[in-house]
Amino acid sequence: MRINLVTPFAEKDAAKALGARWDSTKKLWYIVDVADLTPFQRWIPNLEAATQESVGNDDQPARQAEIGAIKRSAGVITTSAVAVVHCGCNVRPWEECQHTAAQ
Repeated sequence: MRINLVTPFAEKDAAKALGARWDSTKKLWYIVDVADLTPFQRWIPNLEAATQESVGNDDQPARQAEIGAIKRSAGVITTSAVAVVHCGCNVRPWEECQHTAAQ
């Protein structure tokens, strides 16, 4: 039975070392007929659904849930850059000018 894994990029080598395989068309790691799922539990978001054999395992909502889980578990926090209005002074961006020094 095939079980798709939700594996962050940083943990791909660990999954591969345990025997996971890469599906290049679906862009995800998976395991097939593994007797002991214990080493893979951190990459199986819903163990009950993964162990049930069903025809509709590859439906779009499930794939979206996997993608969401990958994004949440990546551990990278991004913030938007603060836009600074350019005053027209001829200074480098990291230097202060007479207009921005007071702020």
